[in-house]
Order: sequence, then structure tokens, then C-alpha cells
Amino acid sequence: MRSGSDRLRKALRLVLVVFAALVMVPAPASAQTGVDAGDQLLLVKVRQAGLWEMPAGTWAETRGADPKVREVGAAIMVDHGRLDVLTRQLAAKLGVVLPAEPSAQQMGWLDQLQKAPTPQDFDRLFANLLRAAHGQVFSVIAQVRAGTRNPEIRAYATVANQAVLRHMTLLESTGYVDFSALPSSAVADSAAPAGSALDLRTSDVLTAALLFVLVGGATLLGVRYAKSGRLRGGRLRPNSGETHG
Repeated sequence: MRSGSDRLRKALRLVLVVFAALVMVPAPASAQTGVDAGDQLLLVKVRQAGLWEMPAGTWAETRGADPKVREVGAAIMVDHGRLDVLTRQLAAKLGVVLPAEPSAQQMGWLDQLQKAPTPQDFDRLFANLLRAAHGQVFSVIAQVRAGTRNPEIRAYATVANQAVLRHMTLLESTGYVDFSALPSSAVADSAAPAGSALDLRTSDVLTAALLFVLVGGATLLGVRYAKSGRLRGGRLRPNSGETHG
């Protein structure tokens, strides 16, 4: 009959084999460092934002009536110029095709700025159009940054987030932004899946649970056999030469 220590060693080896198998299972495709639709959308949106906000910033620097608007326009134009270089470099590396011109909606915003009746009208239009547009891009950046599996996109989103937040703050500092005209913030109130806040996939949660059960079971088994071994060790056994009547 096998001793308790042999069975304990066998159980522990089984736990180690299962653990090694789980660790060596390759991660699903979504967890790899490829580029998904959200990553591509982020690069496209930031590129398009620069394509219309750079000329808008240049116009503000030269046509704005308020010195603050001229200052903000220059800062946004320079920032987007730098961000555009980074966007094009990363897109080329990841194989993402970028647009070469603003969207139809953005072209319409540029047309409104060009047709502003007075420099004062231009100031108000510039601050409100760009503030609303930055809010839209800001939400895209946040969503992609929260869920992307690509480390380069993660770093890029952090830089873009800082730039867009700075631009929103600058535009608001002009005093011309009509906050009542901005879209209301929408926050989902549905409960998130377990582990989503920590970026844990369902497979990660199940793996952790299985390991907990295996390790816990092996521990209990070890305690059980150790205790039974002590009992057997303390039990009086008759000597082989002893006779019984």
C-alpha cells in the first residue's frame, strides 16, 4: 500500500502540471499587440482633427479680434502639427491608412469660419466649433485608451489625450464657449462584467478560480495525510515476536 506521503507528492505534481499547462496556453488574438478597429479609428479621428484644426488655428492667429483667441489659435495649430507627425508615423508602422482631407462635416466648419461676418463673430465661432469637436475626439481617445491591447496605441492615446485636454482648456479660457450648447455627458449605468475594471478577460477569471480550487484541494489533501500519518505513527503496534493467548 502506498504511504500518505507518496500520495501527497503525486497530488502536488498534478497541481504543478495543470498550472504549467494553464500558463502556457497562448493568449487569444484580441490580447495580442495587433491593431483592431478601435485603434484604427483613433488614428483616423486624430488625423482628421488636425486636418481642419491646423488651418482653423492659423486663421484664428491672424483674424481673431481677441488677443486670447489669437494666442489659443497659434497654440492649437502648433500642437496639432506635432501630433500629426506622430500620427502619420505610427499609422505607417501599423499599416493604417489615413485620410488626406477633413471630413465633409469638418469642411463645413471651415466654411463657417471663413464666412464669419466680423472678427468678433469669428472668435465666438472658433471657440465653440473647436471646443465641441475636441469633446468628440476626447471621448474616442478615452474609450480606445481603456480597451486597446496594443502598447504603442496605448502610449499614443496618452499623448493625444493630454493634447486634446489642453486644447479644451485653452478654448474654454477664451470665455466664448457656450457650455449649454455642448452635448450632455452620457455615462453608462449598466454593471460591467466581473474583472473589466482591471482589464481581466473571462478566461483570466476562470483560470484564477481553477488554480484556487486545485491549490486549495492539494493543501487540504496534504493536511489530511499529514494528520493521518501522525495518528499511525502514534498508534501502538505489537512486536513481531510477541505471542497472544
